[in-house]
Amino acid sequence: MTFNSTLLTISDTELYIHKDANVISKKAQEISENLGIIDEKLYSGHSTMTNYIYIDSPIDKMVNVLVTYDVLYFLDDFFGEDTNTGELPEVKEILEIWKGEKMYHSKNQKINKLYTSINYISRILRKDSPEKFFNKYTNSVIEHLSASLIEKKYNTVDEYISIRLSTGGMYLLIDLIEYVHSIYLNEELINNKNIYIKKLCRQCALIGALSNDIFSYAKEKHSNYNLINAYLISKEASNYKQAIIKAIDKVNDIHSDFKLTIKEVKVVPLAPQDKLTVDKYLNALEVIVASSYHWQKSTDRYYHSENVFEDMKVNVY
Repeated sequence: MTFNSTLLTISDTELYIHKDANVISKKAQEISENLGIIDEKLYSGHSTMTNYIYIDSPIDKMVNVLVTYDVLYFLDDFFGEDTNTGELPEVKEILEIWKGEKMYHSKNQKINKLYTSINYISRILRKDSPEKFFNKYTNSVIEHLSASLIEKKYNTVDEYISIRLSTGGMYLLIDLIEYVHSIYLNEELINNKNIYIKKLCRQCALIGALSNDIFSYAKEKHSNYNLINAYLISKEASNYKQAIIKAIDKVNDIHSDFKLTIKEVKVVPLAPQDKLTVDKYLNALEVIVASSYHWQKSTDRYYHSENVFEDMKVNVY
C-alpha cells in the first residue's frame, strides 16, 4: 500500500498566493538579515509560507508579519526538541522586552540578537495595531512559549492532539489575520455562539498542525511529538501504515467539520458591518487551510526519500 498527498482532502482547495510575494520576501529578508536572525541556507524553507497564508493584504503589514515569524522561528530554535543546544535566554526577559517594559542585553551573541529582534518587531506591532490586539497576540506568544518549555506526556491520540494544539504555533498565525487585514474582532463577535469563531480557529489550527505532522514525518520520525507516532505509541494503530491511514483520516475529518461549520456560519444573519468583517475573517481562515496543503506541497522543506507520500519522495544524497 502506498500513499499520495492527494489523499488529504485539503488538496482539493484552491491555491492562493500573495501577488506581491517576491517583493514581500525580499524586504523581510533584508530586515531579518540585518537583525542577524536567519540562516540564508535554511531561510527559504519557511519564509515562503507567509505569502500562502495571507493574501490581498498591504505589503508593509506582510513584511512585518514575515519578520515576526523569523523572530519566532529564531526563538523556537532555543527551545526546540532538535535545536536546543546551548545557553537559553530568560523567558522573563523575553516577555518584558516583548511588552516594551524593559530592554536587556546578553554576553551571548545569539541571545543578544534574539533580544534585539524581539524589541524591534514588538515595537512595530505595538505601534501599528490597537492595544487590545497587541495584548491578545502577546497572550498567544506567552501560551506558545509556555507550552514549548514543558515536556508533556500523553497516553492517547486525543491527548497528543491537545498538546499539539498548544505547541504547534498555529494560533500565532491565525491571530495575525486581524492585523494583516485590519479586521479586529470585538468580543461580541468572538463569543457569538452562532458564528463559531473559536471553533473555526481550533479546526484551522488542527488542520495546519496535524497535516504538518504527516508532511514532515520523515524528518521527525524519531520524535514522540508527531501524529503518526502518537498512533503507534498509544497503540491506537497496530503498524506504521495503519498509523498513516488514521493520521490522514483524522486531518480529513477535521477538514470536513471545518467546511460544515463555515457553511453554517455564512448563512447567519448579521448587521452589515459585522457581516463584512466575519466574511473576510472566514475567507482568511479558508486561505490558511488551503495553505496547509499547497505551501507544504510546494516547499522543498518536506521532500525526502522517506516521505510518507509517494509524490513527495526524492533521493537524498
